[in-house]
Amino acid sequence: MNKKPTILNVIFFLFFISLALGQSQTYGDIDYNKAINISGKQRMLSQKMAKAYLLKSQGITNDMINKELNASKFIFEKQLEILKKNSESSSTRLYLKQVNNVWDDFKKLINQEANTVNALRIMSLNTELLKNCHQVVLSIERSSNYNNKFFENNDQELINTINVSGKQRMLSQRMCLYFAAINEFPKNKEEFKEVLGKVFDEFSYVIGDLLISTFNTTEIEEEIGLIMALWEPYQSNKRQFLNGDFDLIDVYNVTNELTKRFNKVTGLFEQISKKK
Repeated sequence: MNKKPTILNVIFFLFFISLALGQSQTYGDIDYNKAINISGKQRMLSQKMAKAYLLKSQGITNDMINKELNASKFIFEKQLEILKKNSESSSTRLYLKQVNNVWDDFKKLINQEANTVNALRIMSLNTELLKNCHQVVLSIERSSNYNNKFFENNDQELINTINVSGKQRMLSQRMCLYFAAINEFPKNKEEFKEVLGKVFDEFSYVIGDLLISTFNTTEIEEEIGLIMALWEPYQSNKRQFLNGDFDLIDVYNVTNELTKRFNKVTGLFEQISKKK
């Protein structure tokens, strides 16, 4: 009478073992932490390219802006190839296809000579590209949560922290983009100002949230401290900033520095699980 339950137990055990072995702790050839970081960078690059193009359309052209636009374009395309190559989820592949479709139109515009008409089109198209890039990040995050639940070292909270920290890079660039846009397009000023306000509030809130993250190391806390010092003049003068009263070149320089520092913080979060 005891044989049947024993056989069933063995069958169920073997079933769950085979199910676990069928899952992957990686996104193709790269681990999920890196995949979240790379896909998150795509969000930032979409805004960086739009910002650089908008500045060029305003006649603000220098070697740095030209380099930003060209380098971001090539990096975005290469990383898109990497994400497509390593994707095993049908959901992620679908979102990557949508990114690719919008990217084709976006790339045609930024390859043209900068002018106000195309810049306004970029202002419309950049958000669509951003939304699709964000869906890729969320899809990879969901795949990580599903696949890694079969393994003991699953740390979905860390994956989410990498996503949130990486998103700050995008918000930094989006902030400069919409700051530059509010005075360039008077007819759209209130619309763009509303977007700028939402970006400002989210960026400011997340800094405080990351400051108390359980994953913080001394190096991460030092970097966040430097970020807070850069951000303080903006936080203290929010109204003036949203009214466009800051110097555009200063905003350009500070938001680039914020992007750079959050890129470092995100990289440090990415390395944490590898040290365990």
